Order: sequence, then structure tokens, then C-alpha cells
Amino acid sequence: MKSRTFKKAVSFFALASVFTLAGCQKDEILEETAVAPIEPTPTASTVDGKYLVVFKDGGQSVRDRVMGKHGITTERVKDFISGTSGGFSGSLTIDQLNALKADENVAFIEPEQAVMLGKSKTNSTPSSTTTTTTTTTTTSTQTIPWGVARVGYGDGTGKTVWVIDSGVDTKHPDLNVDVTRSKSFISGDASVEDGYGHGTGVAGIIGAKNNNIGVVGVAANATIVALRVFDNTGYGTLTRIYSALNYAYQNGKAGDVVNMSLRVNASSLLDDLVKKVAAKGMYVVVASGNSYIDCKNDSPARVVASNVFVVSNMDVNGIFSKSSNYGQSVNFAAPGTNIKTTWKAGGYTTGNGTSYAAPHVAGILALNGGRVNNQGLVAGDPDGKADPIALR
Repeated sequence: MKSRTFKKAVSFFALASVFTLAGCQKDEILEETAVAPIEPTPTASTVDGKYLVVFKDGGQSVRDRVMGKHGITTERVKDFISGTSGGFSGSLTIDQLNALKADENVAFIEPEQAVMLGKSKTNSTPSSTTTTTTTTTTTSTQTIPWGVARVGYGDGTGKTVWVIDSGVDTKHPDLNVDVTRSKSFISGDASVEDGYGHGTGVAGIIGAKNNNIGVVGVAANATIVALRVFDNTGYGTLTRIYSALNYAYQNGKAGDVVNMSLRVNASSLLDDLVKKVAAKGMYVVVASGNSYIDCKNDSPARVVASNVFVVSNMDVNGIFSKSSNYGQSVNFAAPGTNIKTTWKAGGYTTGNGTSYAAPHVAGILALNGGRVNNQGLVAGDPDGKADPIALR
């Protein structure tokens, strides 16, 4: 995404980390250096003149009537959101904005947010501690990542986890992806294939197959439904995230799990939908964030509700990560440091962050039907309330 766009966009960064990648190109080894994503401060401007509008009754007839009443033409609309939590996003004049705020049919109006996972690039020489070595090699034997071994794993066959992220590598030999239910929420790009990698990494922790290659997931062979909201550069929007969660709400069932390894600035409309999904009996798992701050001002990490699980990051020694967010809303700590998992293009990666901690809990919930046990408390939690360590 170009810099001039970010001057007008909200630069809230979802959860990405340092990656050490490993692909499956036989008999080929390639050494290179990847510059890790840098997460800026969460203070930035909103997208000028762009808004997300959610109706109390999401039916198309209500939407069309309200838009017509206030002179909002389809040319001003970028995305329509269908369903019971439906609405639209687009450009509004000040008069239209004020009229919608006063309209009894409108539940929420919020400025659009631009969300960026953080873009890594490849250099020929190392530069600093923000770099890692990237190696492409053959992976012919199976390992159980330390995080999966720590929390426990089992057969997730028949369990469904909705992954709201950058898509998933649907042809990865270590993943079971339901292409039929998967969907892209990127206008003009219907593909759910992961050109960025983050979503495939999350999916592998949740459900990588127990098949004698690669890695094993917590709920091995669980069905992954890829809901793609970040493009190949790692760019997404609040509207895409809301639309994807709304899709899961409409098409999921009680007992399904939704993983959201992402964050935006405080958003009442997103928090409200998270609570609706949870109230349906689905389990929503959220990464707490990677800024070493209280997540009370981030969505959806600030949500406190039944069936919502906010997850912090710990290392192999059970010590709270110095990058992980914390706070009252956090339910569990899980492994999120030096985690090996699947990657785009049939590869594998080792990464760090709460993006990798959250899917451990998602896998547990898929296996246990909503119950997460614990194995003691994480050490060094900065909020003074030590998070229990997740266990199957």
C-alpha cells in the first residue's frame, strides 16, 4: 500500500511477526534475509469521508429505503453487507452522515479503518535484529511443534474453524480446507488463496494433519474455512473484517470456532457482532495484540463475553512475552514464540506473536466443545493478574 494512502488511512496493524520460512521445493536450498514487519504506534487518522453503516434490521429492503431517503446513491457505496447484521460502507457527505446518525433504522456508524498486517521484504544482506534467515528446503518428516505438544492435541476431523485472515493455501498438503464455504471479501478478487502467508500459518497451528509430513495441529485435520480479508500485501479494512465475521455468523453453527488473529482500533460495531456470534454458541478466539500494552482500547481484544477467548503469548518456559498485550479481557496465555507451522506455497514457517498463540486455543475449543483447561499460570504477566496457560 502506498504511503500517501496511509496518510489518509487508519494504520492499525494486525498481528504479524518475524518469520523463518521453509517451503517444499525438493533438492533446493535458498538462503536469504527477510526484514520483519515493524508495528507502529496505534495512533493514526481515519479514512477521510469513508464510513461503515450497520442497520438494526439488515434486510435489503430496509437498506434500500434508508439510502433512498437520504440520497445515498450506489455510486457512493463501496461494499454492501448482507444478512441480519447488514449494512454498507462508502463515502458520505456531512449532511448524509448526520441524517444517518439520527435515523432510527441505523444501529452503528463508524469511520472506515485501514488495517495492515505489516509487509516484510527480502534483502541480500543482514541488517539488524529485525531480520531473520529464510531457508527453502524439503520437509519430508513430521514434527510436533513445541506449542502443540505443550497444550495437547487430538483428532479434529469433522470440526470446523473459520479463519478470518489473509486467506489459506488451499492446496497445502498438510491442511484440510473447505473451498466451498471459504470466501474472499476483497472487492474484485474472489480468490481465497493466501498470497501473504499469515492465514496459512494460523491454519496450521489449528489443524495441520497428522499425516507423517510437516507439522501437527492442535485439532489435527480439522476443517478450515478461509475467510480472506487481507490481500497479498497484507492490507485489509474494517468493512472486510466485519463482513467476514457476519458471513461466519450466518453460515456457522453452534460449536464452530472463529479465529481472529487481528486487531483494529476500538470498534463498537465489531465488538457487537463478536458478541452475537458468541451468543449463537460459536467460540470466538482473538489475539490480544503485540504492542506490550493493555488491550482495553483494541477491538475485538477488549471484548469480555461468554464464548469469547482473548489470548496472550508466552514462550517455551511459560514466561509472558515482552511483546504481548495484556489486560482484563485476556482469558488464557498460549504458546506464541518460535512456533513452527504451515506457510503459503506449500511451505512451513517459524514465527512469533499472539497471532500464533490464539490458534492454539482455537484448536483446543474445536476438540473440547468450548472448554479450555489450564496448566498453571504464566510468569511475568504485567497486569498483575497472571493468565492461566491453556491446556486441552
